[in-house]
Amino acid sequence: MDPSKTPSRFVNLLTYVILSVGCVLALAPLVWSFLTSVKIGINIVIYPPQWLPDPFSAEHYLALEHRGGIPRFFLNSLILSTGTILVCLMVAVPGAYAAARFRFAGKNAILLTILATSMIPGISVLIPIYLLAIRAKLLNSYAFMILVYSAWMIPQTIWFIKGFVEVIPRDLEEAALLDGCSVPEAMFRIVLPLIQPGLAAISIVIFIFVWNDFLIGRAMTSQENMRTVQVGLVQVLHDDVGRSWGQLMAFTVLAVTPVLVAFSLLQRRFVEGLTSGALRG
Repeated sequence: MDPSKTPSRFVNLLTYVILSVGCVLALAPLVWSFLTSVKIGINIVIYPPQWLPDPFSAEHYLALEHRGGIPRFFLNSLILSTGTILVCLMVAVPGAYAAARFRFAGKNAILLTILATSMIPGISVLIPIYLLAIRAKLLNSYAFMILVYSAWMIPQTIWFIKGFVEVIPRDLEEAALLDGCSVPEAMFRIVLPLIQPGLAAISIVIFIFVWNDFLIGRAMTSQENMRTVQVGLVQVLHDDVGRSWGQLMAFTVLAVTPVLVAFSLLQRRFVEGLTSGALRG
């Protein structure tokens, strides 16, 4: 055995052990939530704890059907997440393309200003936004909430997509321009197909941000039928008739499922996007 390879193998083994432990710690709460959600009520609170459900029961999931509004919570979060992704991409893609390809006075200052806006803590501007929504009568409005979410995410999206556009060789666009394409046509026909992994990656980030948000969803809605998943989850946690841990865990599992499904469907694109960003330059 080559002694020079021993440290490298030890480092690789240690890396895998650390990553494995990290995965276990990250997945343990989700696994425990699922196991709790399929236990009968009495087995949730017994001591010592019952690790595996015996018997398996779907009573807590069925009980959620009697709670009004839960399907609506999921629909609201889906509308807001999808709408925010579309608005962010429609604004950020042309902006990122212009920042990556064009030279103009003050470009760096503008980009840094855009980036600086994303560093403002959301909680610090939530009250002014709430007052604005009241005066403009925009509470309980999908459009206004999507606008607020988009304002938070567009700066990061521009910088993220800009890095992918800069990797694309200019020669491809110049060839398209010589063939008669306009600049927008070159952007849509040449650049966009090549940066799809980056678009998928940032779309997942936006989706997770909006889906997991509580502050905006709670502050910008006053009607029950406009609540989002996270707001509904807190309502289940603070139920006036008592705290049902089984229903809470069932709701938690349902709330996490769309994020897992979205990531599973776009996992390959997401990894490609992160890899492309890592290899930039």
